[in-house]
Parts: sequence; C-alpha cells; structure tokens
Amino acid sequence: MGAIAETLKQDPKSSPDDAEPDSYTSLHLGVWRVLLPKDTTSGFRRWNMFPMEKWNSVVKAYPLVLRFLREIYELDPMLVIFVVLLKLCEGMESVLTLWVSGKLLQIIEIGLKEGRPDVNAISQALIARLLCVTFTATTKWAREFIYPIVESRVTLHYEDHLLRANLRLDIPTSSDSANKTQASEYDAWYAFEGLVEAAQQIFGLFSQLVFISQQRSGGALFTVLALIKPVFVLAIQKTLWMKPHIAYSENASYLRLRNLQTMAATSYRGDVISGNIAGWITAEYQHARDALGSLSSRDVWALYGTEQQPGRKIAAGWIGELPTLYWALNAMFRPDKFSMTSIAILQQYSASLNYSLQSLFWDVSKVGKCVTDIRILYEAENVRNKIADGEVVYPRSGYEDKKGMEIELRNVSFSYPGEKSKESALRDVSFRIPAGSLVVIVGANGSGKSSLIKLITRIYEPDPETGGAGQVLVDGLPIGSYRLSDLRQAQATLTQEHKLYPLSLGENIGLGYAERLRDEEMIKQAAKDGGAGALLEKLTDGMGTVLQPVPTAYGYQLDDEKHKGLKGVLSKLEKTAEVSGGEKQRLVAARTFMRFRTGKIKLLCVDEPSSALDPTGEFELFERLRETGAGKTMIFVTHRFGHLTKYADVIICMKEGRIAESGTHKDLMALNGEYAGLYNVQAQAFSEASRETR
Repeated sequence: MGAIAETLKQDPKSSPDDAEPDSYTSLHLGVWRVLLPKDTTSGFRRWNMFPMEKWNSVVKAYPLVLRFLREIYELDPMLVIFVVLLKLCEGMESVLTLWVSGKLLQIIEIGLKEGRPDVNAISQALIARLLCVTFTATTKWAREFIYPIVESRVTLHYEDHLLRANLRLDIPTSSDSANKTQASEYDAWYAFEGLVEAAQQIFGLFSQLVFISQQRSGGALFTVLALIKPVFVLAIQKTLWMKPHIAYSENASYLRLRNLQTMAATSYRGDVISGNIAGWITAEYQHARDALGSLSSRDVWALYGTEQQPGRKIAAGWIGELPTLYWALNAMFRPDKFSMTSIAILQQYSASLNYSLQSLFWDVSKVGKCVTDIRILYEAENVRNKIADGEVVYPRSGYEDKKGMEIELRNVSFSYPGEKSKESALRDVSFRIPAGSLVVIVGANGSGKSSLIKLITRIYEPDPETGGAGQVLVDGLPIGSYRLSDLRQAQATLTQEHKLYPLSLGENIGLGYAERLRDEEMIKQAAKDGGAGALLEKLTDGMGTVLQPVPTAYGYQLDDEKHKGLKGVLSKLEKTAEVSGGEKQRLVAARTFMRFRTGKIKLLCVDEPSSALDPTGEFELFERLRETGAGKTMIFVTHRFGHLTKYADVIICMKEGRIAESGTHKDLMALNGEYAGLYNVQAQAFSEASRETR
C-alpha cells in the first residue's frame, strides 16, 4: 500500500519550463508523469466528468450538431431512421427480458405452491420468452447487417469533406501545426454512434425506471435504493477517460527500455546484423530493466484509478447492499407479500438498474467528445489560407500574346514560418527578370536559391509577422493581385521535392495536363521527352504500373509449413514495383513535359530536379527543357550549371540569403569572385575525372 501511495503522491514543484504551473497539478504514476488542469482536480472532482464548461460547449455547438445529424440523415433517410429505431429497440430489450423472466418465475412459483403447475400458463410464458429472445436476436442481426452500410456511407461522406478541406490549403497554412485537423472520417461515425447510444441509454433507463417503479415487487422506494450505489460509484470514480491531461515519461531507464526494444524492428535488422550488436542490445536491455526495479510501467489510466485506501470501495459495497436490506426487511416484517421469486426478481431489477445507469453515465459523458469531434470536422473547412487569392485575371488584358512572364523582386526578405534559424532565408534581395529570359541561379547549399523559386511561384510570400518584407511583381503588378488558379496554370515547376503519386505511372505523367489524362499518345511522348520512355516499355504493365499500391491484403495466423500456398498468394497480392531514384526523377520530369502541352505555360522553374541522374542524363534533360521552353521565362537552379551558363541571359549567384553577384558568365568570371570560385571547382573536378578515364 505504501508503494502505491508513493506512486500517486502529488509533485507540484516539478513542472515543464514552458507551462504555467499555476494552471495545473502534476502527479507521478509509476514511470509516468501526468499533468492535469486544476479545474479537474479541485472541489468534488469526481463529478468533473460532467463539468459545466463541457455542457456549455455542447450547447454552443448545437447548430453544428444539428447540421451534422441533418447531413447524415440526408445520406439515406430511411436507413438512418431504421438505425435509430433499432438502437432504441436495444434500450427496450432489458425491460422485455425483465418482464418475461418475472412472469415465468411467478407462474412457476404458484404452481409449485399449489402442487399443480399451470402447464398452459407456463407454456405461454415460455413462448413469450422465446419471442423475446427472437426479437432481441433479430434486432441484433439487423444492427450488425445495417450498421456497416451506414458506417461506410458516413465515413466516405466525411472523408470527401476532409479531402476537400485539406486540398484547398496552401503550404504555409498546412505546415502550421495549429491548422492541422485532428479529426478523421472515422470520428464522424464514432460521433454519430456515440450520440445515438446516449439517446438509447437514456430511453432504456427511463423505460426501466417506469417499469420497475410500477411493479408490485419493486416500487418507487426500491428503485431509489437500487440507484444509490451506481450514482455513488460514479461520484467517487477516479478516471482519466474524458479528462484533459498530458501523460509522458521522463524515467531514463524506462525510455532506454523502449528505445532498445525498438532496435529489434525490421528497419534496423540489417544494421544490427552487420554491426553484430544483438548481444549488446540484450545486455543493455537487462541493465535497464534492473534499473527500473519495481516501478510500475502499467498504463497510466489504470494507475490513476488505483485508490490509496480501501474506504471508498468498502462504502460502495455497503451501499450496494441497500436493495438486499430492503427485501430482507420486507421478508421479516411482511412475509405474506414476499417470496423467493420476489427476491430473485428484485435482484434482477437491481442488477439491471446498476448496469444501465453506469452505461448511461459513460455514454452521456462521451457526448462532450462527440460534439468536440463534430466541431473539429467542420472547423477544417473554415481555415483561412495564409496566401490570399487575388482578383486580377492572368494574363491580364494586353499581355495575352506576350511570351514569357516578367518577374521582379524589390527588397525582398523572407523567413520560413516556424524556422528556428536566427538568419533569414533571404535578405534584401532585388532583381528583375525580363519576359522570355533564361536565368541560372547558383550558390552553395542554404544560400536561398530554392526560397527564390518558392516566392516567384507564390508557394510562399514575404510575411511581416516572420520578418518578411518587400514585393514580388509579375508583369508589373504585385503577384498577390492575380488569381492563384490563373498563375498556377501559367507556371510549370520541376523540383527535387516533387513526388510520384500513388497512382499508375500513366496517370502520374498525364496529370501534368489533367484534361488530356486519357491521351496515351501524348503521355507516351511526354514520357519520351522526360527520359522515361524506355522505363515504361520494360515494365510488364507499362503505363498501368502502380509502384506502391495501397496495401489491402493481409494474412492472419498463417503457418510457414501448413499454409505455403496462401502465403504465396499473399506475397503476389502485395507485390510492389521498384524503380531507381533517377527513374523516378525522369517520371516527374515527364509530367512537366506533359504540362507544356497545355499551351498556357509562361514560366518554367527548375530547382535541382536531377540529383539522382548521371551527368549525361542531367545534360539531356536540361537540353530538352531548354528547347521545349523556348520563348518562355526559364529559371534554373542547379549545382551542375556549366552546360547552362552559355545560354543564360543572366546568372544570379546567391550567398547566405543575399545576391553576391549577377551578370553573364563572362562578366562573373572576370570578377573572379563567388561565382568564379564555384565554377572553377566544378571545372577542375570534371577535368580530373576526364584525365582519370584516359
């Protein structure tokens, strides 16, 4: 008992540095530390599973709950009504069972007393019981049959809702953790199910109370006595369920145990075997386990519910005997009105009320979470993008026939949201790119090259709240003036951050021009331009190949010897295709070439898309991009820039977020500065490689 008391003692002094210690209390539970808001631990805290602020939030969310229920109803009105009715029938089942069981017991008792069992009455009671069982089984079957249908419709509806809400977010907004929705489509179903179950429990308990209070063996007094124990238990119950809290472990031995256990995962297997460290892991795990000693690592919910003293449990046990005391006293002083059958019926009533009330309190306590989940579901659609949309059509009047896009930066400074670096990504950058120019941006890693591309394509914009300043102009107007959808249609980007979609390779390429997604000839030509034509030809399914299909097949309890055939089927069902990093980059490049075919592109931005390509492959890709993009504004960011500089109208050399130099290749080489140093390092490396191959 002392160990448990020590485990549960409060520790108000230790608190996280970045928290407000006056707003919470801290507990040590085994290896865990739990932080609880003080409003959940002050006063008669056991009732705080129903705090007033929770119900206030429920009332305020009423319009959203009404919208939620209306949307679900409109998915299939008849089916939803049927589901609700079936759930209410479940609430009536206990009353029917109590009534039929009581009748049967009474009839049998009368027959035993008189020595002449009433066969007809007993038969009728048995038939009634069988009908009750049939009704219960039928409604249960109906629920099991219909629930998956309704659940599927609800989850798919809200999956679509969240998909739309998430796809409309820009990168700065979606990167902000405050805007990441914690809801999922399954929360929508659980919320609906929770609300219906709460209604069912209320209906069921009300039915029982009315029924039992009207019975000769029960009555109002017995009903009240039977309710006292579950109410008392719920009042003193210690539970973290439904309570706001933070639980974490700072016990070094426990954390080391978990880390060492993780090293047995498949992802580390190769390193563990090649490093021959399995023995070391086992020994260290034993040391950490010994250091942990007898400190409990049981889950925090169970530890929190452990009582320091048995007093409350004893009191609950005594209170639970009140119904027994009731029928015992009645048996003593009113023997003519009580029998063993009456006592058995009363015990059934008491047990049923106890179970129903605890179930009701639990389900009603979940209503707050259901409402919170509903609110979070709809909050996702109200998140405002940080990149505001403009109103000007692009290209605006008078610029429709202009080749390329004119870009200008005026005194631009920029930092990424949430960036921990003390230095800005860009500092006071100014330059102008005439329409139709070919620009090469060079510089060391971290010099701000990619940041320029993200501002020019308006993936990000200078934000004064994060130290941003200056303007980005497109064709003489601030870039924020234009409609985002129009700008996106006029831009083609190819970066190292682009990914392959979990779709067929044909769709991966064709989505560069979604309106022509079914044009196989156009897709094949785009694949050829991107250098991926040979890859599609060698794959068995060609353009229909999906590299990483969504996993849906799984096996359960398959024995290596007994179920070889099934395991073989499983391996074929989950078969994936692998391609090299260079081949993935060629497929992404093919998507960009497909995008060129829209005829709307005025700006091409290429940002280190060829890190996995060999020099020859990179040269061929850049040549095709340059030739295809002729007449468009083209901006290339690359470390291997030697073969591009001779075509560049201007070279911008970045260093530590600033423009170090700009000009033509000849001008910059004459300066013998930053650019000349970068160029000479590459030239020397290539010349040495050339000498080694001779």
